[in-house]
Amino acid sequence: MDKKKFYKRVLVLAVPIALQNLLTALLNIFDQMMVGWLPGELPGTGLSVADTGLSAVLLANQIVFIYQIVIFAVCNTVNIFIAQYTENGNEKLIKNRAGFTFVVIAAVALIFTFVCYFGAEGVIGLFNPGEAYRQQAVDFLRLVSVSFVPMGLSVGIVFMLRALKRLGAALVVNVCACGLNFLLNYTFMFGLFGFQPMGLLGAAYGTIVSRAVECVAMIAVLFLLKNPLVGHPKEMFRFDAKFAGQYVKMFFPILCNEIFWVLATTVYLFVYDKLEGSEVVLASVNIAQSLDKIVSVVMIGAGSAVGVIIGNVIGKGDRDEIMAFAAEATRFSLMTGAAVALLTVGAAFVAPLVFVNASAATHSTARNLILLYAVTAIPRTLGFTQVIGILRSGGDTTFCMVAETITVWAISVPLAMICGLLLHANVYVVYLMSNVCELIKNIVFGLRVRSGKWIRFGASEAREALAAAEEGGAVLVDTSAASEAFDGEESDSPVKEEE
Repeated sequence: MDKKKFYKRVLVLAVPIALQNLLTALLNIFDQMMVGWLPGELPGTGLSVADTGLSAVLLANQIVFIYQIVIFAVCNTVNIFIAQYTENGNEKLIKNRAGFTFVVIAAVALIFTFVCYFGAEGVIGLFNPGEAYRQQAVDFLRLVSVSFVPMGLSVGIVFMLRALKRLGAALVVNVCACGLNFLLNYTFMFGLFGFQPMGLLGAAYGTIVSRAVECVAMIAVLFLLKNPLVGHPKEMFRFDAKFAGQYVKMFFPILCNEIFWVLATTVYLFVYDKLEGSEVVLASVNIAQSLDKIVSVVMIGAGSAVGVIIGNVIGKGDRDEIMAFAAEATRFSLMTGAAVALLTVGAAFVAPLVFVNASAATHSTARNLILLYAVTAIPRTLGFTQVIGILRSGGDTTFCMVAETITVWAISVPLAMICGLLLHANVYVVYLMSNVCELIKNIVFGLRVRSGKWIRFGASEAREALAAAEEGGAVLVDTSAASEAFDGEESDSPVKEEE
């Protein structure tokens, strides 16, 4: 394998992916940052409006995060196929799989919107939050849920454009959406251009409008540029039951993996909320996570780029090349993790100060948490590349689900709960316990990558059958060959060599 060529391909893909993830993260971070600018104290509590607002947004955004994780699972699954179809040059299948993805995203978004809009009090009540910020969290979640449909469609478009390696136009849209979100948030929260100051809820209104504009712009760009993701409705929305079955087989373990992981993060949040001085703890965690989302775009960009490349190589069917790329990707992720750690340390002493009206205790706690985030950067980056970049791209979704679920729920979740709820340890100890599993996952996934059992040649083996199945120009295709290629291999089966 040509290492120079590998790193060139990774960087060409990673930079736009990292920029796009940064812009997407900023859409959420602007809400939190400006909440940290809110002045004053809550009457009769002695708590700053900024601290309670940050706590409320953190709880509400945890539900938004769960929704986003489900959408990510939908998109990551279809990208396994699209990356391989791209290498094969099959645009008809790309259009059809994109249409399938849009329908699934819309259905998921509507369900989450209904639950969060009409059941916001019950959803937030699951955290048993403090009275100082309970109602704020309820009101914020109810409003933000209105943006779920456009948010989901935009995310879906961006994910599939990654697989096509055509992120340029989407980046322009994201830049404009970020600028609009910042302007609207400031306008609605602090009262500009004749608007009454809305405080915390102004951030929610700004998110709704900016997400809607972003979605419309994304769709318009796809049609104007005649992107392979869109076409005639008959091409996009006539679905094959066999592909749906194959998709579900790939999607279910990815979804379970993500859901179990995000439920673990929700448990950690519950533990944080029960620690002494929970208002300061939650506000500090919110600030630290906001910074982590920014510096982690390097990790996400690198891992996602590796995933696209591995998917393309699998589409060619060369096992030796796949293994060589996977080995180099592992080394690359260690260097990326070191870069993320350095960025995090450098930002630890600056980022909390952006939240100008948060208390001094919140600033101090957030800074210390950010430094701990730097300590865990390398194992987290390696794990992301191993799972998202390598194993899932090879179709080894079931193994990833089982291994990650066991390590998180059998090790980190119990340790965090024992330390936080029984031993009454501080937030720093709880955070470290929540990340103990990362080192164990690195070992488990590293051995799996070296074994080669994760490689699935499903799309490449099915290429001829998929093309031959198109009858009379119809878009309905027989994916039996692809389905058999996947069905014939369990997650721990040896690699199926090409004939």
